[in-house]
Amino acid sequence: MMALFPLDVEYLVFTVNQSQYGVPYFDVVSVMDIPNPTAIPHQPLEMRGVIPFREGSIPLFDLRVCFGLKARTQETEELITTMAQRKQDHINWVNNLKKEVLNNLPITVQTDPHKCAFGKWYDQFHSDNANLAAYMLRFDAPHKQIHAVGTEITKLQNSGDYIACHTLLHRTENETLVRLLELFDGIADQVRKYLLEYVIIFDKQGTLFGIVVDDINFFSLLLHIEHPLPHGLTSSGSDLIQALGRYRQDGGGERDVLLLDMERLLHQYDKIAA
Repeated sequence: MMALFPLDVEYLVFTVNQSQYGVPYFDVVSVMDIPNPTAIPHQPLEMRGVIPFREGSIPLFDLRVCFGLKARTQETEELITTMAQRKQDHINWVNNLKKEVLNNLPITVQTDPHKCAFGKWYDQFHSDNANLAAYMLRFDAPHKQIHAVGTEITKLQNSGDYIACHTLLHRTENETLVRLLELFDGIADQVRKYLLEYVIIFDKQGTLFGIVVDDINFFSLLLHIEHPLPHGLTSSGSDLIQALGRYRQDGGGERDVLLLDMERLLHQYDKIAA
């Protein structure tokens, strides 16, 4: 019988929530873009539904949910909703600034771009997708510029140059804010375009099923495998993670990858279904 995690075969390495996982190639039947699954009522959360494959349908499991995480679909829609709120925050910010300028009141709007709700989120943002990361980078300049206006207008007020205050407010409202809002308006298309999902189809002892993952990376031989897991290494509530592998990256360095026993997913599901 072939070992569960042999060292002399290639492993399919894939990404879930920015972590890398691997499975032996001989378990993998196919890799494809995710089709529209058909939901099945009263199934556990980790089962996304069924998808067509070959001449029939197979169950589809969401690996994120198996690990106690939010499904990417849910995460994506929450991100879109949150960014719509952050867009409104900046509309409100300019409206409040306008009210203070027109009434010659002290400027109280947040002038630090790192302290508004969007700024706090933006400073922590990271994406492995180069296209999405490049799009989000476009926020940096106009977002900093719009918050800096509060400080500039305070200086102009203190110098008594109210005409310059009004001129700067007008330019901010009609130029900088417009650029920022256009970026917010484009986020939904960007995340739906680039935060994709993929399906890996497995055949475990004649049972076909699929799992949803964030990205497919590559096939690779491993330099080293520790099975069972090293003492003290937990698996975030899931016993699918059964070994730790290491592969050589293109740049010459080495990186660890968590190895999954996908047959345990079927066992877990059978217990829940029973």
